[in-house]
Amino acid sequence: MTNGEQDENSYRQAIHSAKFLSEKIERLAKEEEWSEIETLIAERNQALEVAFVPALPEVLHDEARRVLARAKQQDKDLMKEAKQRQQSAGVELKKLNHNKKSIQSYLGGN
Repeated sequence: MTNGEQDENSYRQAIHSAKFLSEKIERLAKEEEWSEIETLIAERNQALEVAFVPALPEVLHDEARRVLARAKQQDKDLMKEAKQRQQSAGVELKKLNHNKKSIQSYLGGN
């Protein structure tokens, strides 16, 4: 195996790793298993960094672009989900604080 073939295989492996990790992130997000997602995003981004170098063989450009586009969309979707969850948590916290004040007022009134 030549150095060029080894390089192509390592880039291909990095692209496939990023693709696999993206699929796992999507599955865990759908299952609302958030504990592993941050670590997987870091691993996916590291694989993308390995794959996206000027020396990337042209034969891999299309696949690498698709994987990168998927990762970018995934990040947007995850950020949107996080913002929605943050807003929902804020609303719930306001309700809890209101209920707490109501209970304190009721108990103080007795």
